[in-house]
Amino acid sequence: MNNKWLMAGFGVMSGVIFSAQTFAVTIDEMRGEQAPYAQAFKAVDADGNGKLSKKEAAKDKDFHTGSFAKADTNHNGSLDLDEFAAYKSKVDNAENKQAATDSAITAKIKSKLLVEKNFSSFKVSVETKDNVVILSGFVDNAEQKTRAEKIAASVSGVKSVKNALVVKP
Repeated sequence: MNNKWLMAGFGVMSGVIFSAQTFAVTIDEMRGEQAPYAQAFKAVDADGNGKLSKKEAAKDKDFHTGSFAKADTNHNGSLDLDEFAAYKSKVDNAENKQAATDSAITAKIKSKLLVEKNFSSFKVSVETKDNVVILSGFVDNAEQKTRAEKIAASVSGVKSVKNALVVKP
């Protein structure tokens, strides 16, 4: 049984029909979480047997020391697509959560700097990676540099602050 479906998309904007786009979708691709990871799975499945050995899985950036054992939920020494996809999904979700946390920290710091009196926040760049904040740019004096660092450190979730602000001569 052929499980490919042809799907076409049409759009209408201001009474004008624009071109259709046709593509094939398998039923398997429409189900479950594994669909986004099928291509990555195939890319590392060197022998094409539908199972990944520890050596094959190590070619994927998310599989490092100890991660293969965590992903191998049935403990058979290989990963099938479901195990691979489940593990990759967990990693992606954790990365997305961290990115959202970092973005929230950056936004909070920028808003606090923006309302700070006698402080030109437009000359200060704030970046956050893994809850570590990096301040860069220019300030008018040493007090502003220290104050910016204290403000950044006061935001909930900040592990540390690297203050690379330069006092303008």
